[in-house]
Parts: sequence; C-alpha cells; structure tokens
Amino acid sequence: KKETTEQKRERNKSEISILHQKYKTMNSQTLHKHFEDNPDDWENYHKISEENEETFPDEEIPYKKIIEYLENIPGKRTKYVADLGCGKARVCEYFSESKRFNFTNMDHVSCNDLVVKKDIKDTGLDDYSMDIVALSLAMWGSNCKEYITEANRILDENGVLLIIEATKRWTDEETGENKLVKLLEENNFTIKNINEEKFIFIECIKK
Repeated sequence: KKETTEQKRERNKSEISILHQKYKTMNSQTLHKHFEDNPDDWENYHKISEENEETFPDEEIPYKKIIEYLENIPGKRTKYVADLGCGKARVCEYFSESKRFNFTNMDHVSCNDLVVKKDIKDTGLDDYSMDIVALSLAMWGSNCKEYITEANRILDENGVLLIIEATKRWTDEETGENKLVKLLEENNFTIKNINEEKFIFIECIKK
C-alpha cells in the first residue's frame, strides 16, 4: 500500500526525533568517531531530513534562509564564510558561480569535495579569519556550546554569526525564555535580528 504524504511526513518526523535524541546527547568527539565508523548513518539522517524538508514551504527551509541572507548582502567585496555542520554544502553549491563568497564547509562526514571532515568544536581556522559563520541545524552534541565559542574565535571583529535551530528545542517550557539567545549573549554576541517561527533564525554580531 502506497504511503500517503501525511503518513510520510509523520514517519520522517518520528525518525528524525529519535535520531536527534541520540545524536544530541553524545559529545561531538564521540559523534565524530561514530560517523567516521558508520558513514551510512550520516547519509541516512540526511536522506530522512531532505524528505522531511520536501513537506516545508520554501521560505521555512533552513539552508534557504542562509542563502536568502547572503544574497541580500550589499557590496562587492569577497566575504569569507564558514558553514559549520554544512551537511552536503548546499549553500556553497548555490553560490558556485559567484565570486562574492569564499566558503569553508565542515561536517562530521565529507560527502563531496566541497566539505572538510571536522569536529566543528575545533575547526583549525585562524583567529579573526571569517566574515560570516553559519550554524544551520548544526547544534548537535552535548557540548554544542563549544561551537559558538569557536565561531566567536574565528570571526573577525563585527563578524556575523547566523544560527538556525528548532524553536521548540531552545524554549524553556517553564519560563518561555529562549535559551539560545541567552547562550549567544553569554558568548559575546550581540543579537541583531530574530525571526522566531517553527525554526528560530538569529543574526548576531561578534562584540
């Protein structure tokens, strides 16, 4: 019997939820080793995630929000962008014909020549070397706070961090406080813009 669109959506949501619970409780070093030993698990997650995205309106798809932001940056000077936890580097692929951006893409698995295999808590990039850092659904691992510390280290003065996460995950159920905003402010970022829907999209500036 053919699966309906609604059944497929619910199955994907369930499978993604189970994987998130697993991967977000492992620290990034353990997670990196897991994907190194089991690259099919990484591929499977992204396959399910892409199927799930097909049910979203275009404007809600996280990586497309990053693309939209970059497209609207004025000026012609080349910007250095680190896409951390980049998946299949779809943002970089979109701008493949553009000279406006120089991308460094990192993830636990290098699925193509655009991606460097790295645990993003330690990118190995130079201090102050990036104009923009993107963390799009990349806050995996129990130590994911270290990704924000690393983003701050590699960003130039007044550099921009773009971060997208599931709103529900970072909302305190008792107080309604946004824990992600608090985390960013504690790590020397100034919040410039927030768009809070199914996913929270935050543009913040390195102090």
